[in-house]
Amino acid sequence: MDPEAAALDPAPDPASGAARPPGRLWSRVALALVLALAAALRLWRLEQNGFDNEYYAAAVRSMMGDWHAFFYNSFDPVGFVSVDKPPLALWIQVATAKVLGFSSLAVLLPQVLEGLAAVALVCHLVGRRFGAMAGVLAGLFLALTPIAVAVDRSGNTDTGLVLVLLLAAWALLVAAERGSRGLLLLAMALVGLGFNVKMLAAFVVLPTFALVYWLGAARPWRRRLVDLTLGGLLLAAVSLPWMIAYDLTPTARRPFVGSSPNNSMIDLAVGHNGIGRFVRLWQTARVGEVQPRTPRAATGAPASAATEGYARLFVRAPVGPGRLADGLLAAQAEWLLPLALVGVAGLLAGGARPPVSPACLSGLLWAGWAFTYAAVYSYAGGIFHFYYLSTLGPPLAALAAVGVTCTWARYRTGGAAAMLLPGALLVTALWQVYVHSAALPVLAEDWPRRLPIWMLAVALLAAVALVALVLRPGRATAPAGAALGVGLAALLVMPAAWALSSVLVRGIAVIPSADIGRLAARSPAAEPRGRGRVAEGEERRALIAFLQANHHGERFLLATPSAQLASPLIIATGEPVMAMGGFHGLDPILTPERLARLVEERQVRFIMLGELSIASRFMGAEAAGRPLAEWVRTHGRPIDAAFWGGTAGAGRAARRQLYDLNPEAGLVPASERERT
Repeated sequence: MDPEAAALDPAPDPASGAARPPGRLWSRVALALVLALAAALRLWRLEQNGFDNEYYAAAVRSMMGDWHAFFYNSFDPVGFVSVDKPPLALWIQVATAKVLGFSSLAVLLPQVLEGLAAVALVCHLVGRRFGAMAGVLAGLFLALTPIAVAVDRSGNTDTGLVLVLLLAAWALLVAAERGSRGLLLLAMALVGLGFNVKMLAAFVVLPTFALVYWLGAARPWRRRLVDLTLGGLLLAAVSLPWMIAYDLTPTARRPFVGSSPNNSMIDLAVGHNGIGRFVRLWQTARVGEVQPRTPRAATGAPASAATEGYARLFVRAPVGPGRLADGLLAAQAEWLLPLALVGVAGLLAGGARPPVSPACLSGLLWAGWAFTYAAVYSYAGGIFHFYYLSTLGPPLAALAAVGVTCTWARYRTGGAAAMLLPGALLVTALWQVYVHSAALPVLAEDWPRRLPIWMLAVALLAAVALVALVLRPGRATAPAGAALGVGLAALLVMPAAWALSSVLVRGIAVIPSADIGRLAARSPAAEPRGRGRVAEGEERRALIAFLQANHHGERFLLATPSAQLASPLIIATGEPVMAMGGFHGLDPILTPERLARLVEERQVRFIMLGELSIASRFMGAEAAGRPLAEWVRTHGRPIDAAFWGGTAGAGRAARRQLYDLNPEAGLVPASERERT
């Protein structure tokens, strides 16, 4: 038996001769403390996020009121266009909103609970093979993973994907250990549910899953081949029915498929949510049509906080094998990467000839999971965001915990191998200094730059203490354990600080990420943004009051180029608002001729142009919507902003214009009472 296995296996019970799980009480207390910490990070100041991703929140409100909208994952209550994701995670949000009532808490709470369940599952999956200490550490590492905290506090569906994949990993590991066909089928069914959370993103683990079962199951190769074939068939049977049913429905009886140029859910899965992650399927706007995204002005002066903050929302690291070493990307989930690599090396050093030991199988699962997702993200040259890295959180947390326990086991055996533990702590600390320095924005404050220096100093002291203790004859375990605890605590300072950036300061909805720059830039600079949100909310309430006062049975309260404005209006009213071009304004849903028919049939009266985000305009939404915009300007009558309660400000507000396509009906200004 190797040193790691000897150190991690439970001690035999003298009375029965059976293995006895050590420290069950303390491990339960430790797990409870880890879950309490995870819950605090995910619930503290959650109300500041509002509905977070208003695009999904609007869909939840739309689906609550109609079974047709519910089944077809409709963005709006009447089924004009669907959201660009499959429905399972949103259905869970709808169920929560039905129980608690529609509110921001009801929309965000499922992700919080899913995140807590993921932490508990990682504790269990690691602890069952590597001991209670490894399990608690794995859960702690995941609880503090910055991107996990950011995503668990959002309305995005990635948290649901992570939880389903962890459940599938549990079923797969037990299936491989027992050679159980039933549990393998359960694992494949769970991955199929993951497909209905985020489509092909769930399938990245499949090569690893197949390899783990093939190497681990003590069954003849023909039996394993049959099992994997049946698993593939069940995977397809769970993954595809909703998507096929959607596409088989006549297009006139279902919503247009959002973000699919061909109005096909299969096309959405293969194109926008498949190939579109590697190759850009849309044309960017011409230079000059949008504001520059560089962090510094042409003069070389520091950019404004708004410009710099906006630029840091998007992944700008070039595609290639070193992409995930970019500072901002690594800061999301890779703080303990050296420890994780040590864990991989320790577990797989013994080879992988079938049947593989359960501990090695577990290590193979985590390593394969991390490697396949890392490879995909390294070469994703199309649509790619920081929050995708949430799928790296569980395997890196598990491997880092295993790395700690493996190096601790070797440390206790003494000899040259004992130097691996202090060396791993020191290398991890140096890696964290690099990540933080590479990701830190240009700031006037000093404390963010001093933080890694303090961390490195403490980690260095812990490493020196471990070296001194291993060289001392008759050394005791307790002082070394204390030194290791201090070193690990130091290594958790940086991920904890980055995780708090999503807790103490409201992040950007739709694209959650962790960024310590938000903490360092807290406010007087954030104050104008807060005032801007208040003014925008007041203007939105005035617009709603005006539209409702002049609504005379039209199917849609308002039509907008994209979901940018439609989302908050649906959330606030529950009434149909048309996003003519889908989420970004790029979908070819309407032609000018069809829009003319809708106006003639009194389905649409008011249309607001100019409500496009910078990202939408950068992707070419203005060019895509130009034919519709020109038709509206030609046939509609512009309404002065002061008449409905708007403001003629700068930026997007200056481009915003409301049009009346039925001016003969007359207009009634909203009263002050209605606006408030």
